[in-house]
Amino acid sequence: MHDGERARMKGSIFSLRRLRWKLALSYTLVAVVTLLAVELFIASGVTAFLSSDLLPRSIVTITRDNFAPRLETHLDGKAPDVEGLRDELDFLSETPPEAPGPVPGQREGGASGAGIDSGVVFVVDEKEELLVADPELPGFREGEPFDAGRVEGLAPILNAALRGEESSEALSERMPSGRLLMAVPLEGENGRVTGALVGGFRMPNLAGALLIAVGVGALLLLIPAGFLGLIFGFFTAWGITRRIGRLAHAAKAWSRGDFSVTAKDRSKDELGQLSRELNQMAADLENLLQARGELATLEARNRFARDLHDSVKQQVFATSLQIAAARALIQKDTDSAESHLGQADELVRQAQKELNILIAEMRPAALEGKGLAAALREYVARWSEGAEIPADFHVRGEREAPLEVEQALFRVAQEAVANVARHSGARHAEVDLSYTADAATLRVSDDGRGFDPSRGSGGGFGLQSMRERLIGLGGRITVDSAPGEGTRITAVCPLENPSKRGKKP
Repeated sequence: MHDGERARMKGSIFSLRRLRWKLALSYTLVAVVTLLAVELFIASGVTAFLSSDLLPRSIVTITRDNFAPRLETHLDGKAPDVEGLRDELDFLSETPPEAPGPVPGQREGGASGAGIDSGVVFVVDEKEELLVADPELPGFREGEPFDAGRVEGLAPILNAALRGEESSEALSERMPSGRLLMAVPLEGENGRVTGALVGGFRMPNLAGALLIAVGVGALLLLIPAGFLGLIFGFFTAWGITRRIGRLAHAAKAWSRGDFSVTAKDRSKDELGQLSRELNQMAADLENLLQARGELATLEARNRFARDLHDSVKQQVFATSLQIAAARALIQKDTDSAESHLGQADELVRQAQKELNILIAEMRPAALEGKGLAAALREYVARWSEGAEIPADFHVRGEREAPLEVEQALFRVAQEAVANVARHSGARHAEVDLSYTADAATLRVSDDGRGFDPSRGSGGGFGLQSMRERLIGLGGRITVDSAPGEGTRITAVCPLENPSKRGKKP
């Protein structure tokens, strides 16, 4: 394994590790933020509930449904059972009786709203007479009329209760100071209102306590939640990155041409489906490359067979005719036989040259590790020696080019110089390779007999094969020739990577 490949694999592993920790920290952050959001939501809900009218209505409803019936039994007789009422109020009372005395904010001669805000409950009959109070109300005596107007905000709800009002909203009042007043109607057996249960309470301010609770909960819960989220996120991310790593390993093997490696993932989620689709794509690509290789081999064999048929076979056949003629004349006309043998010898030399050319074409291009210029320089030198035609090679502005471009231009050069040897009768050839910023240009020229391009497609000279190679890469080829003036073939191919540009039609 090369150092560059090791570095790429190491970088890929570290990339997956970074992704793993990113996913793990994301899970941790989500867990912490979710817990904070839940705590804030609960605290906000409780605060909103305590500050809304739902709490007073709920207290009125609970009192009316659960405690009022216990008091109503002591008011059904001809005279109220004061002691029974007192016993029931002892159960309902939330705080011990306060010492009698003036209450801050109390009006002259009576109690204010502040006087009944410490868990005070009392019963008033239908004639608004105070029957019993627990604890005692400063300024009010049991058995005497109860003036609700002396208590701020109490008169409306007490009157509503004595009228038999059923609405919880009309039977409660939240004061700006945080006090809660309520009055619940008490009914006899015939449904007639016989009195009212009145209570006064101070609602606690729980906003500060809730904030403290949220802070303490954050300290006690966020650290364990974050730790658990980190562990869960790490193992979840580890599973995901491991599956991605298998995909990356398979992709690296495919890029090297090894299609025996597959991405193994049997899960039914999107990542497993992607793995199966990529495996299928790799199998299709392997079949395609194999088919293309077989087609290229078949094409090369057909071309080689055609070249043997068109050149060497005809020359060998002509040689056999010359030898047969010489054999027939060798006894009668030695000079004529010698002439036929000389022609046969020339045909053998031509066949040898053709075989040298074909062997050179079938030999691998040897572009790997050399580049187009070096490979062409060696090839032109070998071709010139085998074809016995002097040839010069020049290169200008040499630079790196995509492998597809170099292969195409190398094959075009092979076709062009082969045509020079077969058809031109040239005494000299020249191959020029030049580069610009965006294209490579190859020129192959000779001083042979030339031809008229307008009178044929040039298919016999292999020009069609050259055009097909360059058109596939977005290039072009031109032929300049005239009878008796030699031939010049110019091939231009862009240097842009064909895989990025795509094939042109």
